[in-house]
Amino acid sequence: MTTRKLSVSETTNKKPKLENGEKNPEQETPLQATQTLLKTKPKVWKPLVWIDCEMTGLNVYEDHIIEICCIITDGHMNIIDSEGYESTIYYPKEVLDNMNEWCVDQHGKSGLTAKVLENTDRTLEKVQDELLEYIKRFVEPNKGIMAGNSIHMDKFFMNREFPRVIDYLHYRLIDVSTIMEIGHRHNPELMKLFPKKDGNHTAKSDILESIAQLKWYKKHYLKSKDDVKDFINENKPAAEAPATETGPVATEATKIKE
Repeated sequence: MTTRKLSVSETTNKKPKLENGEKNPEQETPLQATQTLLKTKPKVWKPLVWIDCEMTGLNVYEDHIIEICCIITDGHMNIIDSEGYESTIYYPKEVLDNMNEWCVDQHGKSGLTAKVLENTDRTLEKVQDELLEYIKRFVEPNKGIMAGNSIHMDKFFMNREFPRVIDYLHYRLIDVSTIMEIGHRHNPELMKLFPKKDGNHTAKSDILESIAQLKWYKKHYLKSKDDVKDFINENKPAAEAPATETGPVATEATKIKE
């Protein structure tokens, strides 16, 4: 018996046999492809989408994002994928030469300027596509909350340059800087013990610092479930309390709302 060797085109183009009327993935619409992905990806409890951008300056209308990193955690700040997503975005030398003095110095020392110029294939459109697909691997639409330090500034820039990513995420933000500012006013002695930043000013190092900071606040500043257990138990019946002639029994929690 003789056998025929398959040609390269035959081996590469051969479609897997589909059973039970299953559709070929190539025939799926973009919406169906996303739905298929959502069914197979791991579920992340209350996902936080940590994002940090390095920019050419702070002018939202004229400056640009030149590096972006994303790390996803669950609600307890457990990192889901340690690699995360990280990329530079290419801009020509004349754009980088117009950065302000701080950016020229800092991005030059960190090596970011050189990386941006070297990687000419890292276009804004390509990076946005990759970042959005990365987030979709772990997070359902409108479920992931952006988190980071002064994250509103990153969102300002991303509204202009990464609009599809912003549209995919929840509209709320978790800004670690807000907790820091409250802490300095509410408990300044505790804030003096806050770990010092490394100050590397790369997107990934900034995110990892932000995650570590929120963990520190959770441990040392924000109250745990055990700390407020008595308060919860005392006020839990508030919504279920038997009504009197004047209404439900007032508790500390309901008084605060009033």
